[in-house]
Amino acid sequence: MRRLVTVVRREYVERVRSKAFVVSTFLGPLLVLGFLIGPTMLMQRQRGKPLRVAVVDATGALRAAVEQALARPHAAAGPRFVIVPPAPGDPETARRAGRDDVLDGRLDGLLYFGSDALNTAQAEYYGKNVSNVMDLQTLQSAADEAVVDRRLADAGLDGGRVQALTRHLDLRKIRVTATGEREDRGQTFFLAMLLLTMLYTTVAMWGAAIMNGVIEEKTNRVVEVIVSSIPTSTLFAGKLIGVGSAGLTQFSVWALTLAVLSGYGAAAGGGLPLPEVSPLLLASFVVYFLLGYFLYGSLYAAVGASVNTQQEAQSLAFPVMMPLILGFVFFPVVLGNPDSALSVTLSLVPFFTPMLMFLRITAVPPPAWQIGLSLVLTLATIAGATWFASRVYRIGILMYGKRPTFPEIVRWARAR
Repeated sequence: MRRLVTVVRREYVERVRSKAFVVSTFLGPLLVLGFLIGPTMLMQRQRGKPLRVAVVDATGALRAAVEQALARPHAAAGPRFVIVPPAPGDPETARRAGRDDVLDGRLDGLLYFGSDALNTAQAEYYGKNVSNVMDLQTLQSAADEAVVDRRLADAGLDGGRVQALTRHLDLRKIRVTATGEREDRGQTFFLAMLLLTMLYTTVAMWGAAIMNGVIEEKTNRVVEVIVSSIPTSTLFAGKLIGVGSAGLTQFSVWALTLAVLSGYGAAAGGGLPLPEVSPLLLASFVVYFLLGYFLYGSLYAAVGASVNTQQEAQSLAFPVMMPLILGFVFFPVVLGNPDSALSVTLSLVPFFTPMLMFLRITAVPPPAWQIGLSLVLTLATIAGATWFASRVYRIGILMYGKRPTFPEIVRWARAR
């Protein structure tokens, strides 16, 4: 036991002291916060100074309404447009002068209505920057509203009354949970995708870390010295637990940060666009990482012990990585209908469970018996994978020369 603890401590300390571990551990929560808050904040509030815009109207009936609509405050950012009077003269002269002003930087944009704009429903916008999609969408909506109001007025109808009767439905999405109700503006989807991606990449990363460590020790012949005083089973278990403990440390920091962010968002009364992070989700985030790590990490260790170089490891590592990749590929099916028979079946397949059962918990928590069954099946598979990998490890760690074939690796596992 003391030798096992020594190996675990060495593997753990070696990983957590690295700069890469420190950066990824504390950068992860910042990325989560950025992905959850950033897009919504950008949608809610425009950046940059208001745009200086002139409106040239050859119809003589639209300019006032458009300028009034553009001058309205836009959300909490205030007016997004500063209305500049067009150049004097006829509309064509004003358009040419406005284009020159845009070119010289005195105007940010020029909106021009031709004399037949009411019939053709067409207008022109001149600007150096035509990629500011949100501002241009606001300007187009203002112009469209003015054209429709004028057409209705010419037809003897009250434009304001018609717009009030035909106003589009604003559908608020409210997520109902056991703890209450909370409006969701897409944060849950972003959270599910982000956590799933983090789970996928970190399971693969920590599994590959074991494989690379085993190959390095084998290449340097360090392992020959180690196994002279420590049984291979103890070395295998120490590596698996030590590296896994480093991953658990990282995931615990991430889970704690998610809990703090969720609590802060709830205390802000919905002012922050943060999804609700339940204790079940936090626990699942850590538990399913550990399940995925021990399942795939043990197989990665067996691959590392079977080869002599990183190049040889690539072909053997691909079959190990393939189920993990397939679990990520199935996410649209599971996220779209997490309670379907296909989603339930896929999430109970042990090699898919760390990804897909966690995804189901993120979307709509499944019944407790399904979660319990997934844990039992995955733990049983981990026991079998660990037994197989440990037996391959004890022989392969001291084997050099040509890369073994799959039948040879199976014979190693069956050898007594």
